[in-house]
Amino acid sequence: MFQVREEEILFNEKIAGDIYLMKVSGNYEVKAGQFFMLKAKDRDMTLFRPISIFDCDSYGVSFLYSVRGKGTELFSKMKEADTILLHGPYGNGFPKLEGKTAMVAGGIGMAPLYLTARRNSNSDLYIGIREGLYSEEEINTLENLFEGCNTKFKIGGLVTEIIDFKKYENVFTCGPEVMMQAVAELHPNVYVSLEKHMGCGVGACLSCSCKVSGKMVKVCKDGPVFKGTEVNF
Repeated sequence: MFQVREEEILFNEKIAGDIYLMKVSGNYEVKAGQFFMLKAKDRDMTLFRPISIFDCDSYGVSFLYSVRGKGTELFSKMKEADTILLHGPYGNGFPKLEGKTAMVAGGIGMAPLYLTARRNSNSDLYIGIREGLYSEEEINTLENLFEGCNTKFKIGGLVTEIIDFKKYENVFTCGPEVMMQAVAELHPNVYVSLEKHMGCGVGACLSCSCKVSGKMVKVCKDGPVFKGTEVNF
């Protein structure tokens, strides 16, 4: 059974529009591409929410998230020194592969790819943002957030338009399903990070079931990272 921990929020800052960066205390061993289940303590929140790991160090774990519903809206209102409940980390994460890797993100799909890129020096990170979604100042803030990785932002249009896939042995991607499907069709060695509604994070509730290689799997327990050619989009 999973162990729920209470940790202190070190900071929770608005980055751009509906995107926030929260850092939670605690020394955790994590794999790039994993996630935690989070719940605001003493708030009107029944279920934990799965949030991808943005970064991790000896002081705590960072989460880059967008406000999409009641749970993440409650997260956005939490302050420094508030207590949050979490359990994890969960998931298989992105594999460690030889060769140069392109990492392709759409929107908040950028969240799990920062740590992945930071731990893989032989990689390029491409991030697609919908035009008109954020101000120029907010775009600059996002770009600064990814400083230290070899990152290129594409504002508007298709992020795949700026990528020469022939340069890469591997491709990791996270974002809207239609984008990941398109990426999976452009390269033979693509790994996708799927996003599904989860109630438990340990494979018990079955709410995150999806079809991979023609059979039903659980994104939380068997994923969230799968080979792109095996996912039934």
